[in-house]
This record gives sequence, structure tokens and C-alpha cells, in this order.
Amino acid sequence: MILNPIVGMTVQFKKVYRFDLDRVVPIEIPIDDDSEDFNEYLHQLIEAVLYDDRSKKYLFPEDPTATMGIIENLVSEQNMNDTTLDAARRLLRIEVAVQGRIEHLEREVQKGIMVQALVENDNQLHFLIIKAEHAEFINESDNRRATGLPIKKKIFKAFCAYIGPDGNPTHAKVSDYRTIISAYWWRDFLELVEEYTDAYNTERAFDVLDSKVFNRIKRDHPADHMILRNATVQYFRGNAEFVMADYLNTVFDNYAPEDETLDIAALSRTIRQLPERGKFDERFGIVREKLKKRIIKRLKLTSTLELVIKEDIDMNTDVSAFIEGGVKYIKIRTDEGYKFFKKEE
Repeated sequence: MILNPIVGMTVQFKKVYRFDLDRVVPIEIPIDDDSEDFNEYLHQLIEAVLYDDRSKKYLFPEDPTATMGIIENLVSEQNMNDTTLDAARRLLRIEVAVQGRIEHLEREVQKGIMVQALVENDNQLHFLIIKAEHAEFINESDNRRATGLPIKKKIFKAFCAYIGPDGNPTHAKVSDYRTIISAYWWRDFLELVEEYTDAYNTERAFDVLDSKVFNRIKRDHPADHMILRNATVQYFRGNAEFVMADYLNTVFDNYAPEDETLDIAALSRTIRQLPERGKFDERFGIVREKLKKRIIKRLKLTSTLELVIKEDIDMNTDVSAFIEGGVKYIKIRTDEGYKFFKKEE
């Protein structure tokens, strides 16, 4: 057992395998306690997964699975070496099959190492599986091709199970550092089930943002309400996936409010807490068909005029507000509206 320099984290067990996709054989990479650089590298990988803010929550099914069997064996310290080797073989078989399905698309399953670790962090037991980069390079000493672990580590995929006091997993956080979480990773290999579907997440997240954020700043900060909601619509329309960290960075982190009294930092903190309180995932695939009705906004202009906004609009070219002679107006760029309202000479 190695106590990690990170306060409160203990790595109870770990195994590392390198995948040879050509021979379909996982090759164990020995871990020596004296290999300080290698152990530090592994601990940094583990820490990155434990504190990852780009993951999605999944549940374990009611019936036993291979992943649940791995956790049971490692927690009870039974057949630990055979268990981790079987898991590595299983993932390698699945990745070889996936490679066969996508080869005609000129795509590749990322080659790399597989780390399996049993970790206690702040009195919470975790089982981690990490797929990380294993690079090829030319060794300057003999000019031969060699392989190794890059100093600037790159995690491809990650799984972090939360284990209860009874030794059984309660739920898991899953990450994929590609554009979306690969189905073969969470469904075929890990055999997990979604807590919330993408369709549900899309509807729920947009509704909660509307009700808990945008509607609450609409009266006191109307210009910021329009700009931020508009940017949110653009984010949902322009991305295949919603990732809370990316959303906040894109829409809020560098936003300078029109009304200086609007506290953007406080707003960001509120939004970061919404997934847990509003019951949706921090990361999910965006189902655009679920947005159509939610994007439409009706704005009362006068007692006899109403503006219906069906899409995101450009506040610089499509609509502008101004005051003339002490009277407030909006100006809308429109050919059809011009034809309708133009007075005949």
C-alpha cells in the first residue's frame, strides 16, 4: 500500500497493462515502489480522475456484471492479479472488435495503457479504470523506436466507482475525453446504465436554467437576460454535448454584464449546483429536437404587440434598442416587416 502525497488519498492496489492490439495481448507493466517517477505519474492520473469535472453519473444494474465482479474481488482481496488481467483482456477484446467496425472510416481506437486501482480518498473507497496515452518515440541514445509514458499525460477514458460501506458499488462517474462518451466504454465494457437519458437531460437542463437563472434576472437585468439566454441557446444548438464546465467557460466566465450590478460569479456558482438540485447530469448528449418549444420566447411589447423569438438572435444586427426624444424604442431588421408596416406614399 502506498500513501500518496495528496492529503487524504491512499492507493490500496494498482495494476497497469499495455495493450498490444496487433497480438491482442495485454502486457503488464511492473510497478516497483522504488520507481518514484512512474508512481508519481500514476498518482497524478488517479487524482485527475477523482477530481474530474467533465464526467457523467451512471448506475449499476440490478443483475451482477463483470465490472461488479471485479470490484467484489478487489475489495475482498480475492484473486486480485487474475481479476485485473481478465478485465484487461476483456477490454482489449472489445476494443479490437470496435476497431474492426470503424476501420473503414479511417479511425482508430486510441492505443494506450490501462490502469486499475483501488483508492480511498477522504474516507470514500473508489475503484478506478483509466485508459491513458502510451506514446511511441525515437530513443536518442540508440535511434531506435521505443514506447513510453508522456510527461504531459493524456487520459482517454476513465471510470470511477463509488463503493459503499458494504463493499458494493453505489454509482460511478464516467469520462471520455473525446467529443462524446463512447457507448462501447460505458455500455459494452463497464455494463452500466444511465441514470438520466440524453433526451431527458436536454429538456430538464434547459428548463432548469430558464426557471432558476434566466427568469430570475429578467426583470432587473433585461439586457443581460436576453444576451445570456441567447448565448445559452447558441451553446445548445452548436454543440453535440453539454458539459457544465465548458458551458460556464463559454457563456459566463468571460462575460462582462451590461448591468454592472449583476453578479456573474454568484450566478456561475448557482448554475454549478443546478445538476444535483435540478436532477440532471453535468454532461450529456444534446438532443436538439427537444429544444424547439423551449427556445421560443414571447416578449410583451405593448398591450397590443407581442414579439415571438423562435431562434437565437444577433443583438448587434437583428435587434437594437435606443432612446429618441425621451421615448424608448426597439429597431428590428426585417424586409417582411418593412413591407407590412410601410405607409403608402
